[in-house]
Amino acid sequence: MPLLSAQPFLAVGWDDVKDEGPAILLIVGVLIVASALFRAIFPRVARTAILRGASAPDEEMDKRADTIIHVVQRSAGVAVLLIGLITILHEVGVDITAIVTGLGITGLALALGAQTLVKDGINGIFLLAEDQYRTGDVVRIADVTGTVESISLRRTIVRDDDGVVHSVPNGSINARVNVKVQVAYGEDLARVNQIVERAGKELAADPGFRDLIIDPPLPGYVESIGDGGVTVLVSARARPSARWEVAAEMRRRLAEAFVREGVRVPFASVKTDENVKSSPET
Repeated sequence: MPLLSAQPFLAVGWDDVKDEGPAILLIVGVLIVASALFRAIFPRVARTAILRGASAPDEEMDKRADTIIHVVQRSAGVAVLLIGLITILHEVGVDITAIVTGLGITGLALALGAQTLVKDGINGIFLLAEDQYRTGDVVRIADVTGTVESISLRRTIVRDDDGVVHSVPNGSINARVNVKVQVAYGEDLARVNQIVERAGKELAADPGFRDLIIDPPLPGYVESIGDGGVTVLVSARARPSARWEVAAEMRRRLAEAFVREGVRVPFASVKTDENVKSSPET
């Protein structure tokens, strides 16, 4: 019988495949059973673990559980397929060492040439681990506003109000909330930073916001120096679905804190037109 390939590590004849038929069927059967058991058991176990001791509403935690289960099941399916293929090739006499080495080198080359895909995958892991948003949430990510339809390690599918479906790479998603505050010249910036940090910690500890904030608001850097004063950037990380709410509350608390602590802010000067004459008295 002709060989399946002229390559040395694939020099396997039909007789080899036929002789290992029972072993191949056994491997396929074990993988099918294992996959079925995983799909039957894992969702229940994962859902129980995620919902145990949850402080968020049941509906919100159900969304998170559904998202994580979906991603893990999809990744596990790909892993089982690869394991089964490599195991079967080994049974029929293929030198899998050369294949695995080749896959490793190819994977390294692809990783170096596809850094964006790697970034998307890593960011996707953090999105799921930190529970930044879930399927069904209304979010604004990468300048797209809409409802999250599905989440994978590589991308997030969002449908906007017009029904248009957007595929947003996870690597482009930024859940930061940036608020710019301007203080007058002559203010002690170290003191301003202390006030901002204290207000940020109070916001992060508020029962109404602590579940929405990933990293508490902290004073950043001096962004600009203009005619009116010094602009300081205050930054936090929040769930994309709560960015507007957190930003608005940050501004309110900072405004109150500045008034309470006597921090001077610049006011726009009002220009008067000397050419405008008052109307004569009648």
